[in-house]
Amino acid sequence: MCGDIPPEFDMRDPIGLFEFIGSVFGSSDDLPLDYFDDQYCMEYNFLEAKESFRLFDGLEPVSLVTHGTSDMLKHFENMPAMWDGPISIGVFIDFDSQQVLQYLADLHRCDEQFSRKVTIHFAYRKSAFQKECLIREAPKINTSCQKFLWNKASIARRIPSPFFLYPYNLMRNLARKGAKSEFHFLMDGDMIVSNGMAEKVKRIANEMLDENQKNVLLVRRFESEKGTVIPRTVSNLRVSMNENNNTNWEPQPIVHRNAPYGPNYIPSRLKDVPSTIYKLCRAGYTFNVLSHVFTVHEGVKLDNTVFSQAVAIHQHINAKDRASKRYSLEINAEYPDTLEKCGEFYL
Repeated sequence: MCGDIPPEFDMRDPIGLFEFIGSVFGSSDDLPLDYFDDQYCMEYNFLEAKESFRLFDGLEPVSLVTHGTSDMLKHFENMPAMWDGPISIGVFIDFDSQQVLQYLADLHRCDEQFSRKVTIHFAYRKSAFQKECLIREAPKINTSCQKFLWNKASIARRIPSPFFLYPYNLMRNLARKGAKSEFHFLMDGDMIVSNGMAEKVKRIANEMLDENQKNVLLVRRFESEKGTVIPRTVSNLRVSMNENNNTNWEPQPIVHRNAPYGPNYIPSRLKDVPSTIYKLCRAGYTFNVLSHVFTVHEGVKLDNTVFSQAVAIHQHINAKDRASKRYSLEINAEYPDTLEKCGEFYL
């Protein structure tokens, strides 16, 4: 049993929390922990989209590249309705939430739009002393489509929510590598895209993104008050920004398949997307902000949940210093001439 928490320890004081946990467990330099790619098993093309979306116009489609866990099922199901192009999803599972694979297999079999557009990959963390990845059994057809579609909401609710350290960059890279086109829009799974975005970005992606041009297209990510109407057009976005007095946005990139990938080992909830953006800068890429498309997250994030705070604290203590040193060494060795242009990066 752990001893009582000292009365001076305050959950609202992150510095006091770091100091308290550090006093119990020691600093990160004392812990034999690190994050390496071989801790994970990954399987590509667990389920493959039936359509390529390479049409008579001769343009390469842009893949929506995203990732998540069983908690994101509803978002995954909604994606084909808002993205008219290929979709590549990386799903992270644990022992309990592995049921999500059967659910997705049934959905892929029974939902025409989902099977046309969506390719599913998955990953899981190896258990202690596990050296090899296990051979997966093929999903079983154990129910009719009519029965599944009728009951899918209740089936989804019975799939347990996972509880683990989520490897954001690793899952984003899994979905990128498994994408079925050359252009990748890296989007968080709970975003809502502006109307017709897949078609609207296709031509400019074909013009500006190739192996010989170091360009990145940046899509602006906004937040909208929960319960308000989500803007889906530029004119509605302008109205929403004026009403809510919120013009802040974050970048989400569209890149060529051969553009640098984010480092897999960046700790959870510690600048996983910025680390990828910074790597693109150091690699000499030029950023071009798109004005005719955007994404919106429903709800403005004000405070982290208790779980989010716990994850951030754990990663700050156990992984941040080591990952930061590794990232700095790798990026400075690979791109030594762009430090002044891009500045220093800190996790």
